[in-house]
Amino acid sequence: MLLSSDPPHNSSPWKRFLLTATLLSLWAHPGSARVSIVTIPDQPVEGDNVRLTALNLPARVYNATWYTGLQAQYPDMITHCISTSQAGPCVQHVGPAHTSRETLTSWNTLEIGKITPSDSGFYSLVLNTDSGPQKVSTYVHVQRTHTEFVLKPDISANVTVALELKDSVVFTCHTVEDSLRVLWYNGGLLLQGGERLELSNNNRTLTIHSVKRYDQGTYFCRVWNESDYKTSDTIVLTVIYGPGSIVTLSYPQSPQGILESDLNYSVLLECVTSANPDPRYIWSLNGKVCGTGERHIIRRLAPKDLGNYTCTAQNSVGQLTSPPIQVQLPKDIEPVEPIEPEPVYSLSGVPAICLTVAGGAGLITFFGCMLYAGINKKALKNGRNSRCGCF
Repeated sequence: MLLSSDPPHNSSPWKRFLLTATLLSLWAHPGSARVSIVTIPDQPVEGDNVRLTALNLPARVYNATWYTGLQAQYPDMITHCISTSQAGPCVQHVGPAHTSRETLTSWNTLEIGKITPSDSGFYSLVLNTDSGPQKVSTYVHVQRTHTEFVLKPDISANVTVALELKDSVVFTCHTVEDSLRVLWYNGGLLLQGGERLELSNNNRTLTIHSVKRYDQGTYFCRVWNESDYKTSDTIVLTVIYGPGSIVTLSYPQSPQGILESDLNYSVLLECVTSANPDPRYIWSLNGKVCGTGERHIIRRLAPKDLGNYTCTAQNSVGQLTSPPIQVQLPKDIEPVEPIEPEPVYSLSGVPAICLTVAGGAGLITFFGCMLYAGINKKALKNGRNSRCGCF
């Protein structure tokens, strides 16, 4: 939730700022209960005794450490304790940031006595639990007896449209008073320095080196002192980038890039990628353009539709082509091993006779041939050939 820069007169702006800072800075280990910190009183005034109490506690906490700030580093450690019971007493060890005014009434409650405006800032609690470490932070604002109002800051940027991995973006928060503290946000996310995010010493400038697509969003700065705060207008950063990867989907499915389908069936090919500006999709069959758009639909598969399909996504930044999908007919069933033919039998004698067996007719042929051979044999014994009737 973003706060209005001009809060209603009947509501304290710091009350809403405290709530927003708590929500934006809250972090918990994935899958665990969401721990939170409440401040009592919620609008402390200079000289109050303030209690910070952690709620929604995990079932088992081995130790707890309170810090000033968000970094949870040893120089900022107020106190560390090993709990002896849930929300009960613990063995305490004070850290470098401890003063005589901080007391642990129980391991999950830190009390700050006679608080001053200089105590305003973030406070963090790190818990060591069964599910791993959990960190939660809250912001404490201590009001002075008199209010010092601040003016709304201005924001500027060297570019608002950046090329991914090529450009760097510099945001500047312009304020009238140099003593004001500055916080930077992208949408609802509080930004801190990192590998590519660089904050100047006074936090007046935020530099994003070699912008990535995930850096695009709505940026604004917030300035504050011990009594008041104001929020700047917003600047929308757009990051342009080419296709980074392509995913191809199909129906029927195409395991290992092979899609099998019978003729006259429908085939659906789909191409998915991420790019800004939105890419144009071009489908090719065996190297020749066959369609455009994210989807390529073949209503009734024909022999001319068989082959290798690729999808090319392109925009003003670059282009990328997908691995091919081979559309083919289902493979034939393995042929049955052929049966070896029976050997051809022949009869030799006078004359040579070939035996052909073909059902009932074959049997008649067989017996006829045998009778013919017998007659010839008898005729030869009598000294003549039955074919010519010669002696």
